[in-house]
Amino acid sequence: MKLAIIVVIYAAITALALFIMKMVTGVSVNSKGKHPKAAGLILAALLLMCAFPLIGALVPDGPLCWFFQKWGNIFIGYLIYFYGTLLIVWIIWLIAGLMRKEKTEDGRPGLVLLILPLVLTIVINVSGFMTSHDVKVTSYEIPKEELNLKEPLRVILVGDLHIGVNSATGLYEDMVDRINEQDADLVLIAGDLVTSSFGAMRDPDKYAEIFRGMESKLGIYAVYGNHDVDEPLLGGFTYAGKENAVRNPKMDSWVEDCGWTLLRDEVIRIPELNNMVLVGRRDETRPGDGVEERAELSSLTEGLTEEEGVLLLEHEPADLEEMGDLGIDISVSGHTHDGQIFPGNVFCRITAPQSYGLKEWGDARAVVTSGVGYYGPHIRVGTISEIVVIDLK
Repeated sequence: MKLAIIVVIYAAITALALFIMKMVTGVSVNSKGKHPKAAGLILAALLLMCAFPLIGALVPDGPLCWFFQKWGNIFIGYLIYFYGTLLIVWIIWLIAGLMRKEKTEDGRPGLVLLILPLVLTIVINVSGFMTSHDVKVTSYEIPKEELNLKEPLRVILVGDLHIGVNSATGLYEDMVDRINEQDADLVLIAGDLVTSSFGAMRDPDKYAEIFRGMESKLGIYAVYGNHDVDEPLLGGFTYAGKENAVRNPKMDSWVEDCGWTLLRDEVIRIPELNNMVLVGRRDETRPGDGVEERAELSSLTEGLTEEEGVLLLEHEPADLEEMGDLGIDISVSGHTHDGQIFPGNVFCRITAPQSYGLKEWGDARAVVTSGVGYYGPHIRVGTISEIVVIDLK
């Protein structure tokens, strides 16, 4: 039933997009304007683009599925900005009164109006692709007393690697290089290591080899995110309930092969850091491993003293207003991608309690990263790919 609903919504969005095309240019399935063949080719190409994500969702997991998902993601990134730009250009056309100068027989600007959206969309996507593969370093400073530390500590936070059908190893080689340049004491990985299919990672051994090159004096700790399960996707949305979200049995051994310590609702102490407490939580929406509900934060911090510095690692920022009262001093997470592509970044910052950056919540602080990888379209527009350096001084 959920699949049927998503298909209907997807079909409605596609129909709306084609309606915009008709209203803006006069091009339709039965177009009889000056360039009917060109109109037919354009519509056929757009319909084919729209069909790829749907086919990728319906084909069983495997090379054919990953092929359609890969190109479907690319096409989605293109179509978002093509139709958005087309609509904006048309509005400007109307305001400027240009429709009185050159019109088709039915009073619309015609195919000539497609040139600017086509060019702008290509520019946006190429620029977004380059931005998504340029790993930046974002730095924050927090007093070391927040974690009851006697000496300074440098923590590196990365999240949302999202290795999948559109991934290339070069991005993660750059990520590791940026991390190793920082001389990290501790590296924390905030989930979504893959994108809903471990099998879509074409060469797990190669990725593990890259990640084993990551340097950290006191270890590398990771948690799973909501996409670290095998589940079907349609246009970036899953139609499988969390009860059907199954972790690939190879995931745990792969994480170990990467040289990371995986935390699942666990509390550990790091003796070298004045017994600082590190809490690692399961994901809230997809805990996986046969677990229906993750542990309450209060149960994980029960028994901790006020003198103990507590650092929380989880995928999605949660319990922000309560974490100080529950003994958490600093939480680090990802999940939001900071909206990834405009205008998603604007919407995310308006609606989410914290979509990005460093923010104080009562007696606690939270750091949310925009992540390294990308979800769906392999572009970033208005956001960055980053590693986060947190200096406790």
